[in-house]
Amino acid sequence: MDIIRFSLMVLIGGLIGWSTNKIAIKMLFRPINPIKILFFTFQGVFPKRKDIMAISLADTIEKELLSKEVILNKILNKDNMEEIKRNIMNTLLDKLTEKIPPMVKMFLGDNLDQMIKDFFEKEGDTLFDEVIDQFKETGLENLNIREIVIERINDLDFIEFEKIIFGLMNRELKHIEIIGLILGSLIGVVQYVITIFL
Repeated sequence: MDIIRFSLMVLIGGLIGWSTNKIAIKMLFRPINPIKILFFTFQGVFPKRKDIMAISLADTIEKELLSKEVILNKILNKDNMEEIKRNIMNTLLDKLTEKIPPMVKMFLGDNLDQMIKDFFEKEGDTLFDEVIDQFKETGLENLNIREIVIERINDLDFIEFEKIIFGLMNRELKHIEIIGLILGSLIGVVQYVITIFL
C-alpha cells in the first residue's frame, strides 16, 4: 500500500512539474493574438513584446556581434584584398582598351595597351587604396545593421519566428521540461516523507 502511495505521489508530482514547464514554454509563444477572458487579457510573452525584442536584439547584434567595421573588415581582409585588386584592375584594363576607338589606337601607336598596363602597374595600388577608402567611408555611412535587423524581425511571420526560436533552443527547452519532471518527482518524494511523519 505504501509503495503504491509513494509511486503515485512521485508520478503525480513528476507529471505536474513536467506539464507546468511545458505549458509555461508554450505560453512564451501562445496565444499569438490577445485573448480576453473576463477582466484579463492573455497573450504570449514573445508576441506581446516582439517590437521591444526586435530593438533589443538589433542593439545587441550591432554593438556586440556584427558591427559595420566587422563586416567591412571581413569582406576586405588581407586574403581577399589582392584578389579584389587584381579583378578590379583587369576589368578596368579590359574596359578601357575596349572603349578606345581604333582610330585613337592607330594615332597613339600599337603600344597603347602596354601604356595602360604600365600605368596600372605604377599607379594601381594608389588608385585601388583610394577606391577602397571611399567604399569603406560610403559603406559605413549607409550601412545600418540595427535598422536591417529590426526590419527583418518585424517582417517575420510570428509562426516563422517561433520556429526559428524552437529550432535554436529545442534541446534547451526539452531540458527545462525534464528538469520540471525531476523536480516534481522530488516534491512527490518530500510529500510522501511528510505524510509518514504526520
